[in-house]
Amino acid sequence: MDAAEAQSRPKALLLAPAGDPGWLADAARILRRLGFVVQIEVGARKADMAAEVELVMASAAAGVPSSLMHAWRARGALCAVVLPPGAVPTAGADAGVATLPAPVTEATLLAMLAGQHYVALSAREAAGIGEAIAAQTFGNPAFAMELLQALVSSTRDDLALLRQAGPELETVRGVAHRLKASAHYVGCHALRLTAQRLEHAARDGDAATAAALAAIVAPTAARLLGLLASLSPAKRSDNAPQT
Repeated sequence: MDAAEAQSRPKALLLAPAGDPGWLADAARILRRLGFVVQIEVGARKADMAAEVELVMASAAAGVPSSLMHAWRARGALCAVVLPPGAVPTAGADAGVATLPAPVTEATLLAMLAGQHYVALSAREAAGIGEAIAAQTFGNPAFAMELLQALVSSTRDDLALLRQAGPELETVRGVAHRLKASAHYVGCHALRLTAQRLEHAARDGDAATAAALAAIVAPTAARLLGLLASLSPAKRSDNAPQT
């Protein structure tokens, strides 16, 4: 991963007090496989609000003030609290902050991300799509337009197939493989890695994980389709994702 890619990928901040790092390694490994750049702070009760992050996960024992969580949420970050094993969410807890139990598993983490409407496409990646297409086509405007139109068509078709695939894992695998390639062309690395994880889950017959990943990949592909369509001079309405 080069410096430019690291700058564009979504960033996750994981917080836990000293002596309570048990869930951090698993969560970091899963998030990195989904394309996040992960920062871990052990022993920190206060984080750097200057950092641009898309996801904050904090141990309940970290004592992160709710005002700080609200500040992150106001900046567009998803926020979650990791509860000790066997603990239940406190009545009246902030509905905007997700909770998940330790130990953190791929299933619980994916469910949390999907439930918080996570889209695996950072603002930096979205802003750089046009530049990525230009780089792929060596600055040739006609070639760039051909690639753009091909990406609009393929992404629209793959999104429709993914939404209709249900438990048909071979269809899901094929769609994920193509979306992985499309994401590579436009520099959307988080989508590329999430689609790759979906491809592998479908290939391995892991229907539960594939379904959880598809719940993230589908809205991300819809977001990508809208961005691609907005770059087309025609901006045809039939290229817009269907809700």
